Order: sequence, then C-alpha cells, then structure tokens
Amino acid sequence: MSARRPVLLDCDPGIDDALAIAYLAAEHRAGRIALQGVVATAGNVGIDDTVRNALAWLDLAGAGAEVSVAAGAAGATVVPHAFTPETHGPRGAGYAALPEREEGTTARALDARSGARLWVDLARAHPGELVAVVTGPSSTLAAALDLEPALPRLLRRLVVMGGTYRGHPGNTTPVSEWNVDVDPEAADAVCLAWEAAREADPAVAPAWWCGLNLTERAVWTPERSERLLAQAASADGRLVSLARHLVDALRFYFEFHDSVGEGYLAQVHDPLVAWLALHSEAAVTEPVHLRVECAGEHTRGMTVEDRRGHRGRAANAHLVVDLSVPGGPDAVLDEVMAALADPG
Repeated sequence: MSARRPVLLDCDPGIDDALAIAYLAAEHRAGRIALQGVVATAGNVGIDDTVRNALAWLDLAGAGAEVSVAAGAAGATVVPHAFTPETHGPRGAGYAALPEREEGTTARALDARSGARLWVDLARAHPGELVAVVTGPSSTLAAALDLEPALPRLLRRLVVMGGTYRGHPGNTTPVSEWNVDVDPEAADAVCLAWEAAREADPAVAPAWWCGLNLTERAVWTPERSERLLAQAASADGRLVSLARHLVDALRFYFEFHDSVGEGYLAQVHDPLVAWLALHSEAAVTEPVHLRVECAGEHTRGMTVEDRRGHRGRAANAHLVVDLSVPGGPDAVLDEVMAALADPG
C-alpha cells in the first residue's frame, strides 16, 4: 500500500468497531495512512451513542482533530431499525466508561456535514485514491450513493464487513449476518450500484465483501486482553487508558459470546476487515455477482452469491474467502495489537 493512503471508516461502534477505530487511528498516528474521516451509523445502539462512541474512541486512540467525524444514518432504510443492546451493551461500549461529549471531555467536534455528505466530499477530494471501509450497516453508504451515483468510480476500493458465504451459517437468522440483516435494502443498493458501475466501466473495482465465514475466525481471548495491557504499558503510558477501556468493553463482549454458546471469547470481525483494507495483497478473493434478498419470509437478509454466472452479470463483488498470511486471522490480530501499542 502506498504511503498515506486516504481512508474513510463507516462504522456503528460497537465493541469490535472500537478495535477497528483504534487500529486505523494508530496507523494514522504512525503516518502509514491518512484517516480522513469516520462516519458513525446507527447499529446495535442508536445514533447518539454510536456518535459518542466514535468521538471518544478516537480521542482515546490519540487521533488528531484533523480526522472528521460525522453522524450517519439514524436507522434502517425501509423497516424500523432493530437495536440489540444485549450484544455490545446498552450504549455500545460494554463495560467501558467512555468520556461524555456533553461533559466537555472530548476534544473533537462533530462535523456539521451528514455522514453521506462526508462520504461524497472525501471521495471527490481523493478520486481514485480513497479506501472506504464499512463495518456496520450500509445505510449511510446507500444514502451517499443517492447523492453521488458515481461513487463506485471515485473510490479506490470499498471493503465491507457484511454477509455470510459458502454455506456458513448466519448470526442473526440461519442465513443472514447482522450488518446486512438490519438493513438489507441498503446492502442490496450497494450491490446494485457496483453492478451498474461495473457494467458501464469494467475498470471499476468490484466491492470487497468480508463475511462471517472469514471474520468469525478472528477470535479475541482474555489472554489477548492481558497481552494488550502489558504491551501498552511497556510501550507508552499514554496508551494505557485506551487499552484499559478496550479491555473493559471486550469483557462485555466475552460475556455475550459465552451466553450464546460460543465460549468466553469474542469474535472481532471489524479489526480484521480494517486490516484487510490496508493489506489487499493478503486477501484471497473470489469474484461473484452479489445481491441481497429483501423479501423472503425465511431468507430476508441473505447474501446471494452467483459463482456460475446464472444471472449473466459481470462480477460486482470480490468475496474475501481467506488470507494468505501465515497464522491467518490470529496473526492479523497480533499485528493489530502491535499497532495499538505503538505510540507513533
């Protein structure tokens, strides 16, 4: 990846989103990327909390005020938004006591632009260069596509955490992953936008989709939390507060996973996807034509990949099906942890 690649993160923080924010902020501090903006979209919790969390995690991670933060979509595109505070805590940060904006303890101001407008402005400001990462519902991205239908041609790459593929079971219904299930109309709008862009210009890069079949292999354990605290303390005392807040948040995530039979651990989808967005050479991808089911009684939210060309359409998506990194997702999380502990 070239130096100082401009990056946009659209997230719904969220505990594993917090790790993605902290990781990208660390890469920004170290001068390896230019984190241009963070869009906070409603997700497991409402927009007020996702915005609060994005601002607070960026402050804790030491990102400068040059990183714009904008409020994205406040809910799903068509149907009422289904909030799930049992997954990430009532305010989306688990047991972490984050700074409150209204107390004046966060240094950063919320950008006056909407999240969709920030998408468009950054893509126009960095044509062919911006790497955009979506780790929450695609609701804000769908709104941005309404503002600027040429968005697929303006981006260098779109990387989405969403869906589940190759017969891997869903985590919300038997066939759907949460980010897609909560707003399938938005996810399908993204698929259709990239389909249209690719048909008009085959040079447009297909969107990358990372599903549960890959991301559920990224497992954070209590032992890893202890290592994070030790690394932060030995590297730079300023990062201890970030590490402690992350560990407090992750403890809630461990308890949630344990309650649904996964064990006392956490599947941390989002930092894996953020890392992949910066290390495209490590992705093993499969070109497919992708759509999202929006009407099925039993299949709403299902990501339907056409591998054999039944629809007669050019590939609008690359499914990231594996990593070419020795050690796989566990090694990626080691790299994420090393970045978090690097004062930059």
